[in-house]
Amino acid sequence: MAAELTSADYAFLIILKAEGREISNTEMNKRYEVRLVSPAYEKLNAAGYVASETKRRPYRHVITDKGANLLADPLSIDEDRAEEGEKRSTREKQLWAAVVAQQNEILRLRAVKGNGAAPADLGARIRAAYLKLAGAPGEWVDLATLRPLFADVSKAELDKALARMLDTPDVRLEPDPLEHRVDAEAKKAAVHIGGEDRHKLAIGRR
Repeated sequence: MAAELTSADYAFLIILKAEGREISNTEMNKRYEVRLVSPAYEKLNAAGYVASETKRRPYRHVITDKGANLLADPLSIDEDRAEEGEKRSTREKQLWAAVVAQQNEILRLRAVKGNGAAPADLGARIRAAYLKLAGAPGEWVDLATLRPLFADVSKAELDKALARMLDTPDVRLEPDPLEHRVDAEAKKAAVHIGGEDRHKLAIGRR
């Protein structure tokens, strides 16, 4: 972990890396209930880890190559730091421990995959990601929203995993019923199954 960064700074880098695109504070707050504001974004900009558009509101942020490269190294519990004068709560320390565990597991799986071993169980990862995005079991989630959480997986691999999941009775993949609102991003994220593009995923019964 970069010596000048706190665990909160690092968490923003992980969010931006997971998104893999420019994201506004409004959308970030809606999805993660946090905003990247001053002085945090200024520090990340100055270090070259994040590029921010602040000429208009809401502010928009994207991780840089330098920031993404920073995430290529394993994390350590001992690297948990707070801003000067602040004290970490037990809850914050627990959350940091979870971040460390998940980030290091992602790096381990990438190393395994790079060595030609069997890929991780994408079905389990998809279910976990779905639960983070859906308000309740059975609710529809756009694949355009899901895919950024799998930046380490090729589209072809993720498409195959999604298709396999249709063999289980609680999984549904359907086209957007309102075709006129399917934009370029949604079309790109769709999975082609049974001769049609499917844009939405639901897991579980409402």
